[in-house]
Amino acid sequence: MKFLDVSGFGHSGKTVVADILKEIEGYQLPNYNFEFNLIRIQGGLLDLKFALVDNWSPIRSDSAIKRFIKLINRIGPKASIYVPSTLFLSNGMNYDSIFKEKFTKISHDYLSSLINTTYQGYWPYTMIDGSILEQFVARVKGQLGFSPKLVKIHLTDSSEFQLKTTNYLTALFRTIKEENTDVFVLLNALEPFNSEEGLNLLGDSKQIVVNRDPRDIYASSREINTGFIPRFESNNMGLKRKIVGNTLDIFLKRHIIYHKNVVKNTPVDRVLKLNYEELILNYEESLNKIYKFLEVCPSKHKKKGKFFDPNKSVANIGLWKNFNDKHSIAKIEESLNEFCWPK
Repeated sequence: MKFLDVSGFGHSGKTVVADILKEIEGYQLPNYNFEFNLIRIQGGLLDLKFALVDNWSPIRSDSAIKRFIKLINRIGPKASIYVPSTLFLSNGMNYDSIFKEKFTKISHDYLSSLINTTYQGYWPYTMIDGSILEQFVARVKGQLGFSPKLVKIHLTDSSEFQLKTTNYLTALFRTIKEENTDVFVLLNALEPFNSEEGLNLLGDSKQIVVNRDPRDIYASSREINTGFIPRFESNNMGLKRKIVGNTLDIFLKRHIIYHKNVVKNTPVDRVLKLNYEELILNYEESLNKIYKFLEVCPSKHKKKGKFFDPNKSVANIGLWKNFNDKHSIAKIEESLNEFCWPK
């Protein structure tokens, strides 16, 4: 099974590529609201690889296994009053529902393949991740002379980690695979930062990174009143959504940092970088780039135009020209000029 990740950051227009891929035979996309976070999220597969393969130690590997178990128990179950524990554990990602109620089992089977031995012992490092109440109780018990609590300690086997992880991810997506699917399209599963590490875990995989004129990113995010750190402010009209984290200063700093860390020096046969604007204004040329990169015959593009119409999307280019805050646009041009369209 092959995977293709489509990434960008904040209103970059990656859904344009997703729409094009929906038109190509053999490509299966999840719901647009579903971003497969298991690779990039803290405590996820990249962190697991770091602790078990790149920088192994008994402390780090044991902690990473326990953190991954906690992650599975958080993102797997759907909160239900019929299973009271899920009301406290579930964070709403509901991966069991997405993967036909098999996510938790497949994930625990995967973890078992990584653990060589588990034994009970005194392990003070576990308490670092414990709650303040757990630490307080342990301290009181220690002062009263009780023996330290024994915990499970996992010794891991890092051999074939990449193969086991690829098989794990393949097993997950097989649960939702459609009959004619050749390639699963993931949205922002890797992000456009050091993506080759994640691509290796996905096996036979590639990534398309979509960039966009930062002036339009700013204008569109302000226009629809969204930000990275939104909050609700009460007024005499009721509740109104207001941007707090998307101030101009933070926007500029965020984009400078993001672009400094965006994927670099990655083999061109694995990562394709496209601009949102060229996808629309140079539609046919962009399609040919995508066909060549994916090694797909143009004849496979059987539903061309069904989900993406460049003639309609052209209205989303140059939004900044009609944006009222000209001062902010000028500051973006000054700080992020090399990323503005046209080049």
